[in-house]
Amino acid sequence: MDDILKTLNKAKKKSEWDEYVPVVYDKTDNTVHAYITDSIDVPSEYNKLCYILDSAKKSDKFTLHINTPGGMVDSALMLINSIKNSKATVKARLSGTVASAGTIISLSCDTLEVSPHTSFMIHNYSSGMQGKGHEMKAYQNFIDANLNKAFKAMYSGFLTDTEMDEVIEGKDLWINSDEVAERWQNVLEFRKGEKSGKA
Repeated sequence: MDDILKTLNKAKKKSEWDEYVPVVYDKTDNTVHAYITDSIDVPSEYNKLCYILDSAKKSDKFTLHINTPGGMVDSALMLINSIKNSKATVKARLSGTVASAGTIISLSCDTLEVSPHTSFMIHNYSSGMQGKGHEMKAYQNFIDANLNKAFKAMYSGFLTDTEMDEVIEGKDLWINSDEVAERWQNVLEFRKGEKSGKA
């Protein structure tokens, strides 16, 4: 991991703290810290983090510091894919407000640490479009079915079926730090059940 980060750091002139998503390696505990502390922007802003996650060894550890109002779902999905495929252990450390796309990134991690007074907000996607009427209708129908299916999978164990239906219908769901920590235990139980079902 150290060699990969050295190579990446040589290629750039500015400090890692100047990057949109700062990625810092702590040698003392062999942990990569990444800071997702702005809106979830275009996918290219996450290339470096995804590359390091994809290249990591089983002995490597990541802590994602997440404090974001949310943003682009495509970027979140790219990052989630790297988290799930990484051999490393990935922890989400939540603080401030974690909303929208930030929530699905958080719930894709192996472990979750919630700071006191964190606000966690789940809602349905929002987007804008333009084009010919039939094109917009076809795109809207596809994106609605596709994202609703994805969200149901990502929030499994965290939201009840009723809550998920309410979110799809347009409700904003605000959850405090204590409840996030409590619901996370349900997610872990749900994952355990999934694994034993596949065995």
